[in-house]
Amino acid sequence: MKNLAFLCSALLIITGLVGYFAWEAIGATKQSVTAMIPAFVGIPMLIGAIIALKKNMLGMHIAVTFSLLGTLAGLGRLVPGLIKGTVNFADAAPKLILVMTVICLFFTVMAVRSFIAARRARG
Repeated sequence: MKNLAFLCSALLIITGLVGYFAWEAIGATKQSVTAMIPAFVGIPMLIGAIIALKKNMLGMHIAVTFSLLGTLAGLGRLVPGLIKGTVNFADAAPKLILVMTVICLFFTVMAVRSFIAARRARG
């Protein structure tokens, strides 16, 4: 599970860096610090993964907490726009939000499954 935390946090950091530094290549109209939001979620997840190397339970709980926050933030931006019909996936921002949401949701689900399995194994 720690390896998955490292992988997902790295993907989030890369997504944020691409959104910020390669803004023209992904079709954004201007460079914006908000494109770094996936990295702002990925960095605490990475810190949690590093902590998990010494204190597994604490580190993984930190990582999944930030992953859950990333999932909720992404869904909070996408779902209302999809309901209103105002989300345009031709723009760069919804693409970055979708990538962040999918990565965070995947990690959150896998971590919860792992936590449940560990609890069952303990007793």
